[in-house]
Amino acid sequence: MSRKDDLRTKLSQLRKLSDSGEHKEHSFNTEIAFLEDLLEKEDEQSLDAINDLIIHLPSEEHDPALIVLKGHLLIEKLVRRFISSRLVNPEPFEKSQINALSCITIAESMCLANEEPKWLWTQIKELNAVRNKLAHNLPNEKIEQRIHNFIATVSVRENLHSKTLTGCIARLYGMLKGLCEVAESSEFRLYKR
Repeated sequence: MSRKDDLRTKLSQLRKLSDSGEHKEHSFNTEIAFLEDLLEKEDEQSLDAINDLIIHLPSEEHDPALIVLKGHLLIEKLVRRFISSRLVNPEPFEKSQINALSCITIAESMCLANEEPKWLWTQIKELNAVRNKLAHNLPNEKIEQRIHNFIATVSVRENLHSKTLTGCIARLYGMLKGLCEVAESSEFRLYKR
């Protein structure tokens, strides 16, 4: 069974649970919209990569701070993977304790200055900034507004059905995963390992 078939099965199960009304304390709308977005816009290879999100990224019913923190960790892992794939000797980098913003900046500098990667890196930097604010402050109106602006920017630009924090982080993750796959492909390798 393919990854798309797995997701279609999961989507069908969520719709049945939602329609049954048995789980009144839980809304399945966010998960349904998220899976619809994945099935509509992602190919098989990307769906496999997004499996991490399905396992680790909390649903929209969770605290936004938790969603941002876990989503940021998933994104940062891919940023580091992207950098490592472009280095002749990645081991020293992988052992380093370079902070997330520095990694994002290094990764951005490894891309062409085209609109698409510039937009992606800008949104990843914004997610990093929100994560930093949440890590050092209790959630407040300014942070909530910043999260709302982040969601609006990503969901409008990417035409997402699921205009949620989870959906937006998932979209950035998928875009970054695609960038990693290009960087790791034999056609775009800078050198032979």
